[in-house]
Amino acid sequence: MDTIKQLLRSLLGKKYGWIAQEYNQLKTYLYSFLHPYYYTPKRYTDTFLIYNSKITDEAIIHKKAPSIIYIFWTGNNEITPNRMAGIKSLEKNAHVEVKLITNKNLKDYIIEGDPLPEAYQYLSFVHKSDYLRSYFMHHYGGGYADIKTYSHSWKQAFDKLNESDAYAIGYGEVGFWGVANQDIEQQNLKHDLRNYWRLLIGNGAFVCRPHTKFTEEWHREVNRVLASHSEALRKHPAKDAFGTNTDYPLRWTEIQGEVFHPLCLKYHKKILADNRLKPSFKNYR
Repeated sequence: MDTIKQLLRSLLGKKYGWIAQEYNQLKTYLYSFLHPYYYTPKRYTDTFLIYNSKITDEAIIHKKAPSIIYIFWTGNNEITPNRMAGIKSLEKNAHVEVKLITNKNLKDYIIEGDPLPEAYQYLSFVHKSDYLRSYFMHHYGGGYADIKTYSHSWKQAFDKLNESDAYAIGYGEVGFWGVANQDIEQQNLKHDLRNYWRLLIGNGAFVCRPHTKFTEEWHREVNRVLASHSEALRKHPAKDAFGTNTDYPLRWTEIQGEVFHPLCLKYHKKILADNRLKPSFKNYR
């Protein structure tokens, strides 16, 4: 098989990567229909998915996602022109309130019984934003948006979620390559995330009801991961916005995609899709 791959690479050159990606996209897409997914806890007994929130669906039936979208700028640096253009596009097109959270107003949103963990101060700006996603979606609900360019209204997505019994709504994951399973060691979970990517929503823009099983398990696991790295983070904090220093202990997707996507799979029957929420991924920095 390796010999065949090498031969194809030599014959196709740069086209090989594109063809391989499209082949695997189709392969996994068809697999998800031929082998319908059912969440089976025993497949993931050695992962955080075995924890089940005690929050009941009856307790949240009247909890709506408030019509507000939170965006985070966690650094002390100025917002770049491209990011500012992204904010303006969201404010213009979303048709719901957009709230920018910065270091200046973050304290106004911290819940008395759930202070920011000590390790938060050592995170990269990107990971601070990752942490705040779970915090705000659990305690407040509403929308979250990466600071990118948006072209469509979010109002219909809010209405669709609030008129259903679902926990969250977002744009459908773009493909198997967008799934945060690369560093997941548990093989069943790694396999299922890759092959059932069409059941997931993207990490970059979504709307959540507050205080659901989904948000509680999400926020709980993010806190657990941070606690497990707290000493290493204290010794080796991020030295730039992206945490690129080699001794920084957190993986890129460790407190967002590696938690969010498995929970989307677990609760896929309570997750809705609306591709109008998908941002542009071009020239956003």
